[in-house]
Amino acid sequence: MNVTELARRLKMTTKEFLDLLPELGFDIGRKAIKIDKNLVEKIIMAVEADKRKKNLLASEKQVKEIKLGDDSEPEKVVKELKIPQVIIVKDLAERMNLPIAKVMAELMKNGILTNLNERIDFTTATIIAEDLGFKVELEENSAENESLAEGDKLRAELKLASKGDLPLRSPVVVVMGHVDHGKTKLLDAIRETNVVEGEAGGITQHIGAYQATTRGRKITFLDTPGHEAFSAMRSRGSKIADVAIIVIAADDGLRPQSLEVLNLVQREKLPFIIAINKIDKEGADVERVKKSLSEINLVSEDWGGSVVCVPISAKEKKGLPELLDMILLLADMEELKADPTVPAIGTIVESHIDKGEGAVATVLIQNGTLRVGEMVTVGKVAGKIKALKDWLGNDVASAGPSMPVKILGLKDIPQVGDVLMATLDKKKIKELLKQSGYKKPASTDRPGATVKEEDGQVAAEQFKIILKTDVLGSQEAIVESLNKFIDPEVSVKLLKKGLGNITDADVLEAKGANAVIIAFGVKNFPSAADLARETGVEILYFDIIYKLLEEVEARLKAMLKPEVIRTELGTVQVLAIFKTVKKEMIVGGKVLQGRIKPNTKAKIIRAGEFITLGDITEVRSGKQIVPELVKGESAGLKFVGEPVIMENDILEIYQEEIRSRELKKA
Repeated sequence: MNVTELARRLKMTTKEFLDLLPELGFDIGRKAIKIDKNLVEKIIMAVEADKRKKNLLASEKQVKEIKLGDDSEPEKVVKELKIPQVIIVKDLAERMNLPIAKVMAELMKNGILTNLNERIDFTTATIIAEDLGFKVELEENSAENESLAEGDKLRAELKLASKGDLPLRSPVVVVMGHVDHGKTKLLDAIRETNVVEGEAGGITQHIGAYQATTRGRKITFLDTPGHEAFSAMRSRGSKIADVAIIVIAADDGLRPQSLEVLNLVQREKLPFIIAINKIDKEGADVERVKKSLSEINLVSEDWGGSVVCVPISAKEKKGLPELLDMILLLADMEELKADPTVPAIGTIVESHIDKGEGAVATVLIQNGTLRVGEMVTVGKVAGKIKALKDWLGNDVASAGPSMPVKILGLKDIPQVGDVLMATLDKKKIKELLKQSGYKKPASTDRPGATVKEEDGQVAAEQFKIILKTDVLGSQEAIVESLNKFIDPEVSVKLLKKGLGNITDADVLEAKGANAVIIAFGVKNFPSAADLARETGVEILYFDIIYKLLEEVEARLKAMLKPEVIRTELGTVQVLAIFKTVKKEMIVGGKVLQGRIKPNTKAKIIRAGEFITLGDITEVRSGKQIVPELVKGESAGLKFVGEPVIMENDILEIYQEEIRSRELKKA
């Protein structure tokens, strides 16, 4: 038979075929054109057996084996890592391509209690990184150092203002707590508005900044989400606030996010008030909540401690005057001051792209006064203030200390947490832009502005998505939650993320990459919807974050292959072959270690090399069928599988269990 024809029949190239033949024991020469017809069938059988063996070897790599007495540890691979003098914990985790939870756990092992948005120095980061298998070098002049220096300037300005003979400013209050404990309902009652009905599922999805007036004095409120996915947003909220209200439901008690925010405010040394909400509900028990607090060393004032606890009912507006009085009392004790005459400086609490308005951000002014027409820098974004709107959407000419205001006129969307600085001096702003390394961004004042994701460690299977969200805060929280899916078998591949409605370009990109579009709080342009139907691109719409995460988790679980657990029982040395038929053999041997029993699997090892797998269906001692044989005993075995066992082969006997996989999350 012609060599090329046989290679084609075996689905190989001629070169691959000729390279393989010597490995299989056939020496026909590298330049052979024809093959003796007596060898053809032997070669076909040998090549097919080789393919089966290679496929088995590939599948064996996916099997988890539990060996007898195997307690060795895999060798650690050291990776190189460059970090700046100071780095945020979350950024350190991203650089190491590790889950944030693993990095924070390592910090805790070293006695460092921190959150994902807190700074750590180079020495601390080096210790943590080296413990996790990295070799660390110092990175000079990094972007992290620039952004942290900007934050230091804000803190210096506020510290200077607190010491001067300056007017008092309104307190900034952050409202925190577990999901569905009534935080937004409380603000509703205070502001006599109905924000909660506008939130999807009654759950706050963004940081909202609002103002209320009581006893002739203004109070600024930050409403932070309670769902666990928004831990970074809650952390930001605490860092720009003067007082915290921690809402705990009287009928539900302390919950995970309740404990998290209590730790957060204590670590930040932020004055706080416990608002025990839902006292009107059946099953409400205020004293039980106070008892739970006392168990974590937070003793209520009426129990002889120093923690202010105010029972309230946001629904029936009970206890609100007492709560507001306590806020003003704490604010007076802090002597909050600011200088309204200097250029404004503040922190971005939200940003998004608006179809009509372009880049929009909400900023909390912390010192100075921001006016329409002023030039500002926000991180590496710059612009001229075209309009200011208060929390009710009314146009205002200026915004002073402690006032939240929506700003229009930025060249690009800033990051949540960035510091805003204003100046009327155009020369100065050019200098600031030069210092910050600002470059005019690509046009992003439109729906669909995106940031490409860098490739990380690639899993075997990927759920590819394009993410479009309404605001940047939601986007950050969703991306952070998606990063918690850390299973090595399946992963989320974020091809693109952006703000605004779904466009035709998003659909075309999803089609080309075989991806799904996830829309959070946004819709699609009509043409994009038509194009998605024509191309078969799937678009998933969500308004509630945990519904989105549940769907992604379900999709990832469906992609997971069942796990094969193979537990080694014992080994047998084959001493005799008694019978061989097409798919079955009867062999005799001696149990070298462990124990063997019927209805198990066997791996054939010859001279240390894996040959194939099969099943042990029957075990005999002499002529008697037995349930088990142990080390030192002679055994007769019925082997079902490819009949290739030879004398002196070693049979490794296993029990095999197929389990459905649980998705690994940080």
